[in-house]
Amino acid sequence: MINNDPDSPGFNSYASVDELKAFASARGYELPPENALCEQFLIQAMDYLESVEWRGSRSSSEQPLMWPRNGVAVDGVPVNKSVIPARLKSAQCRLAIEAQETDLNPTKSGGAVTLERVEGAVTVQYDGSGNDGTVTFPWLSTLLRGLTKGASVFNFDVRRG
Repeated sequence: MINNDPDSPGFNSYASVDELKAFASARGYELPPENALCEQFLIQAMDYLESVEWRGSRSSSEQPLMWPRNGVAVDGVPVNKSVIPARLKSAQCRLAIEAQETDLNPTKSGGAVTLERVEGAVTVQYDGSGNDGTVTFPWLSTLLRGLTKGASVFNFDVRRG
């Protein structure tokens, strides 16, 4: 169950299912009609967002998620330490939409398979490269501009192995 109340100990999502549906509808994205599936996508997006290096510090050591935060300013304007920025909610919604087709938290493995042979035992040979299969979200760095410490958190490797 999604709980988007930052004052609740069960706080587990910046955006609600209704906010996700409104975001998707306004932009022409499709979502499943079942709220339970939308909740799963929001939680997957939260898992991704919780791995980001944010500016500032948590507003409270007891809060379950990384936001709200102290000491963050966007374009010189301080972000209220008790508020979840709208752009962060939008980023979670967009990531939730991506989660329908993309594993947001893939397990990293070796390079691309260049040889696979089965003869009594299995032989797999990798090409040794470390950057094939990289998935990027160019729009994410724009949405989170000013909230994060760096842009490199928006790329991750997706590989089959």
